[in-house]
Amino acid sequence: MTDLHNSRQPDMTSPPHRFRTAIMASNRYPVYKVKSHMALPDPHMPPGRFHHAIFVETSDNGFGTLYHVTGDVTSANGMSYESRDSPDPAQLEGFYSKELLGYTGSDVHPQQWSSVLASLPTPPQQKASNPKNQGRVEPFKEKVGGYEYVFYTDGEERKPLWKCTEWVEWYAIPALHERGLIQSGDQ
Repeated sequence: MTDLHNSRQPDMTSPPHRFRTAIMASNRYPVYKVKSHMALPDPHMPPGRFHHAIFVETSDNGFGTLYHVTGDVTSANGMSYESRDSPDPAQLEGFYSKELLGYTGSDVHPQQWSSVLASLPTPPQQKASNPKNQGRVEPFKEKVGGYEYVFYTDGEERKPLWKCTEWVEWYAIPALHERGLIQSGDQ
């Protein structure tokens, strides 16, 4: 299998090089789903969860752009979308895995990526301090005011929380695929 992101320079030695230049004008960058260990696991989430992000490798030294949501679901504003320059996530503390999702073109990255991902919903506040339960932080059913919440009762079925994993799996990856921003290696 050819490493497409390393074959970025057009072949100028064999004719007709002008056609090869046009084809190669857009570099293809590998796109990965990255998982890393969380510093503080959430007791209201299933065990064994990881922080999820999307990483686009844009240089031969493994550097690129990391896309994810940060923060927590206890904060009044919930989690926030973030994109930032990053070394290869495999070199960072807490790294767990990196799965190739496909490739994206330099003609659409990072501008279209940023536009699409910044427009997606992010995990809202889903937990708060429950004064009726000695101020314990727990998931709530509904936010009715600035600091007023309706909490679940004991035994009541709870809506699952959604965080970085769900943002990546339910929103980010599908949106990028729908817009053709992630393509398989043979496209």
